Amino acid sequence: MKINATLQKLIAEFLGVTLFLIAIVGSVSHSLAMPQLSLAVTLGLAILITGGISGGHLNPAVSLFFFSRKEISLNHFVLYVLAQIAGGFLGAFIGLQLWGKGISPIATGSAPSIAVLLGEWVATGGLVFLVGFLASTKRANLIPVAVGLWVFSAASFTQSGAQANPAVTIALLITGQSVAATGWIVIAELVGLVTGIIGIMIFTAKPIKAKVVKKVAKK
Repeated sequence: MKINATLQKLIAEFLGVTLFLIAIVGSVSHSLAMPQLSLAVTLGLAILITGGISGGHLNPAVSLFFFSRKEISLNHFVLYVLAQIAGGFLGAFIGLQLWGKGISPIATGSAPSIAVLLGEWVATGGLVFLVGFLASTKRANLIPVAVGLWVFSAASFTQSGAQANPAVTIALLITGQSVAATGWIVIAELVGLVTGIIGIMIFTAKPIKAKVVKKVAKK
């Protein structure tokens, strides 16, 4: 079977994010003792499967990072983000339906606490740094495991559960997350993206070798 390459990439991004949101919303709706494990493993596997097709971004922040490096075009970046957000909404809906939950009405709400925003900044920055650093050092094969481990860890120590993904954050609107909280969290994630890029630049920079000055003894 033959398929248009761009379409194949978009389907991979769409289904990868769909699967991830099913794990997030389904595990939370089921009230698992450790929902972090479910979503971390699912994300790692989704990246592993889609990595060879679309790059396994599954996150607008990651796509924006690769766009900033001119590794994907503006057209592909926009299409990726749309596919990721659409997949997020479908996954959130399926996750709710798995446990007989309905879509929550959209609420305006209020801004989240500083603690929540700091958590999203750290979680997103760490995720982007891991992806970018491993890709830059030719160890992209480790990204599925590294990202899965980071998400498991960050989801355990942040109040927001480490959404670390604008597509996830936007999709959670239908699960009861307020519009105000969603907007502020996305901003925190974008700040985290910038922080992650700065970290990548520092850790992949070539160190300047100190010049050895030879002193010639005067006769």
